[in-house]
Amino acid sequence: MNKKIIITILLALVATTGQAQVKCHVEGTLETDAWGDEVIICEAGTDLRVVDKPRFHVKAKDGHFSYDIETDFPRLYVVFFLKQQETGSWYQGKFLAENCNVNVTMYKDKRIHIVSNGEEGRKHAVKDSIEDLRFWNPVEVIDNQIDDESHRAEFYKADFISTITKARSLNVDSLPQTYVDSIRQVVDYYMQNKRARYTDAGWQLMQRRDSITADLVPFRFAYDAEHPMLWTLYDVLDAIQALKHADVYVNFDKSQFEPYLTLYHDKLINYYPGHPIHDQIATAETAYRLQPGKLYIDYTVRNIDDQLVPISTLTKGKVALIDLWASWCGPCRSHSIAMIPVYEKYKDKGFTVVAIARERNRQAMENAAKKDGYPWQSLLELNDENGVWRKNGAGNAGGAMYLIDRDGTILSTSTDAEELEPIIKKALNID
Repeated sequence: MNKKIIITILLALVATTGQAQVKCHVEGTLETDAWGDEVIICEAGTDLRVVDKPRFHVKAKDGHFSYDIETDFPRLYVVFFLKQQETGSWYQGKFLAENCNVNVTMYKDKRIHIVSNGEEGRKHAVKDSIEDLRFWNPVEVIDNQIDDESHRAEFYKADFISTITKARSLNVDSLPQTYVDSIRQVVDYYMQNKRARYTDAGWQLMQRRDSITADLVPFRFAYDAEHPMLWTLYDVLDAIQALKHADVYVNFDKSQFEPYLTLYHDKLINYYPGHPIHDQIATAETAYRLQPGKLYIDYTVRNIDDQLVPISTLTKGKVALIDLWASWCGPCRSHSIAMIPVYEKYKDKGFTVVAIARERNRQAMENAAKKDGYPWQSLLELNDENGVWRKNGAGNAGGAMYLIDRDGTILSTSTDAEELEPIIKKALNID
């Protein structure tokens, strides 16, 4: 084979490398104009507060839209109304972008019906149809019965109905604050005490509903174990991320999610080899293990000179607080502000703060840092370029904190300055 032919073949290989192997065509119908005519279609896990591209935005015309996806592997995508997302009350429809056609129908009550003729899409549709038959259809019958206005007094206690009616009509600007607070306290009581809301008849219905849904998670796991599919790998990723944030929820039941880790390592780790989801699962699992007593991970960040460096070079030899924050995250900024006096007290004794802001642009970070008066410089994670939040298991949350010792051991994952200060003092050997 002569040199010219070899070069031609190599050029052909280069030309085909990186070309989309998957082409998915989406056709959509809006059954309502209540949420406008703009929908978002993007890969699952995308946070528009940080990564937002024009191609994600799809305008419907006369209630219809179409969209083409070209990607390297079949990947999980989401679709939702932009206006719903902006109000903070929204529902995502999900589908696998594979070599297929996908039909999407979007409704006013946030329901999104999706039909795919792809191989993986059909597999998941079978699971969905069984779920509907065994769980969601019976649950819907109960929900419609108990929420029927004409039977409300039969299922809900009169005091509960009265309280909710008052709460919905509250004009907080014209009523005494003590009265508003009293109504809210009663509402909180009912929200925390489910049994107190219902009559005996209503409670029987709710118990029947709960007995149906109690079997949903075991069914899903058993089905996924018996019928592995690409979607199952995304379920594994979701389970790990849920476990990472378990401490945020009251009475969180880890037993619903922990079996997915075992399932993955026993049966799925070699399923669909080469797919990027495996790297995502490995990263999420590593992040899940980031607990006090474990070594903190190393990863690349941009330093203040805009150079990519390992974060370990910024914390070496120091008791360091890794402060992941964002200009758009109010709680994150409150936690960071509370750390300012702690930092000032111990900065000359071997303590440092390595702050990293998750932003869509640099100016937002600089404005927030200036307003809050941070005495430390903040690094920038622009458009999730280095996957810092994913590697720390922070998902699409605004932020997190990791306090690490000089040797890189995690001392705390608290975000409370009062809790962190004594741990910092002990690590610095200060009495």
